[in-house]
Amino acid sequence: MRLPEKLVERIADRIIKELTEEKIIEAEDPYVFKKKIIGIFKKVEEEEKLLDEKTREILREKMHLLEETSLDYRTAYRAVKSRLAEEMNININKRERMNQIAGMIKDLILEDDTVEIYEEPHIIRSRIRAILMEALREEEEIDREVRERIKSYSRRIVEGTPEWNHLYKRIYEDALKRRGLL
Repeated sequence: MRLPEKLVERIADRIIKELTEEKIIEAEDPYVFKKKIIGIFKKVEEEEKLLDEKTREILREKMHLLEETSLDYRTAYRAVKSRLAEEMNININKRERMNQIAGMIKDLILEDDTVEIYEEPHIIRSRIRAILMEALREEEEIDREVRERIKSYSRRIVEGTPEWNHLYKRIYEDALKRRGLL
């Protein structure tokens, strides 16, 4: 799940602001702590990029099998990605991935000596999760809008193909610009 940089910054700001205002944590230097939270999102994005690269690489190597079995690329892509994600301990379900990220941020808070903690870890994780889920709803709304626009094209463009990916990226960026996130 690749979130726009401005959305990630907004999430990090909101986590720090709400947890501080609710007297759940207190960061010695909120700016430095924000960078650490953003670092988690960057790490997650790198993991997911690696997952996608490995998936495409496997499919390139096995393209002849796809052609022999008449298996469509999208179905094969999902199956291979799912298997690799399991091996790499990456949830590909967006909501479950946000749960993973909430756990990573909670662990950061618990391990960071520059953050004072005033609540139990499960409360911290719960608040972070709520913030992340709200951001996910916004991202899903953008995704739905983009997919609907692609479906409205006069000719069918198969998801997962280079053409579909290029079109998705372009329309997604337009949607982000309209929302002030790019």
